[in-house]
Amino acid sequence: MEELLWIIESNKTINYMLKHCPYNILSKMELLHVKGKKFYLSQGSTYLSVYIIVSGKLKIFVSEENGRQILLDIYEEGNLIGEQEAFLNTSYSASVESLTDCLLIKIPNNYFLEWINLDKHFNQQLIQSLCEQMYELTNRAAKYSLSSVKEQVITTIIDLDKAHEKIDKKLVVESVSATPRSVYRILNELERLSFIQVNPKTISVINKEKLLIERKKI
Repeated sequence: MEELLWIIESNKTINYMLKHCPYNILSKMELLHVKGKKFYLSQGSTYLSVYIIVSGKLKIFVSEENGRQILLDIYEEGNLIGEQEAFLNTSYSASVESLTDCLLIKIPNNYFLEWINLDKHFNQQLIQSLCEQMYELTNRAAKYSLSSVKEQVITTIIDLDKAHEKIDKKLVVESVSATPRSVYRILNELERLSFIQVNPKTISVINKEKLLIERKKI
């Protein structure tokens, strides 16, 4: 409990979320330190807790029958996992996997629902969060249905480059509604144009401005 209270005091995002949370709800929360690739929640399974991300990155994805994964989003600090399923009392519609070491706050579903009823401040945050998710999913659906494969690849690279870190090549492949072969062909084309550098496992953006211009030309 002391570590949780310290996190609430020191982390602005978590402090804003939990500052009006009743103590009896706080006392039911548990901190989880998880390693990259070691935390996994499976699509179609039912879980009894909601998670708040304190630090680290987790990917949200769906799996097709042939085993191919399609990336939906990357969750970071302040994102919630399992809140919709707690509301609906249903199984997970997507899978979750930690990409890096993560610190999570775990809350039993029944106490999470009680928290919403007692804390108007958090209730408003949750509504905003769900609206943002719907907005993002709408844009993603439009991307898959209306954009060419090349446009999807460029848009994905630009979106993942916002963290200014090397981009996981596997995440790019999973984010595009096309075969891996088609994605690799476009990545090689963009590398020949000196827009990106393709490494065995990562991608680095060399010229973001030219990438944006290339996307407008499509």
